[in-house]
Amino acid sequence: MDSLRGQLLIASAGLLDPNFARTVVLVAAHDDEGTLGLILNREMSLPIRQVWSQVNESACLRDENVRQGGPVGGSLMAIHDQRPMANIVIAEDLYLATELADMERLIGSDEGRVLFYIGHSGWGPGQLERELADGSWLVLPATSEHVFGDNESVALWQETMIQVGRGQMLSIMPIKHPPEDPRAN
Repeated sequence: MDSLRGQLLIASAGLLDPNFARTVVLVAAHDDEGTLGLILNREMSLPIRQVWSQVNESACLRDENVRQGGPVGGSLMAIHDQRPMANIVIAEDLYLATELADMERLIGSDEGRVLFYIGHSGWGPGQLERELADGSWLVLPATSEHVFGDNESVALWQETMIQVGRGQMLSIMPIKHPPEDPRAN
């Protein structure tokens, strides 16, 4: 299977696992050893300043809340749009910072767009492929707008579901002018 890095995993309506129901996951890494992703639409009511004060004594110039990346515990990570601080290149203009020095630079500046995460989503070798075959997830190429847009939790899931549906509809029916919302047809 080709790498899913830079793709969105959209939980199908039938995925009832409370860790992933109605989630949109950005795949940051995917290879023969497994998959690492971060849930885009699970913001916590925990300010990054509060978390950062427990990690490091350097100044925090960010005001946003931390997001829950998934059910797997781990260190603080950030999705951002600044190439020099990329530990992992996810896609064009989408990078992942995992190292402390890069996190310090991101948190100590108010430039660029950044989302901070506690925890992540992980799948072992072949596990995500099985879930895809079972229909648990739909796949859509990620854009900066999906990641950094102003959509609230459920709206992002609904919007991406509509985009997947529109793509599937266009692939099977040669429609010249598809409706913005396929449900309106």
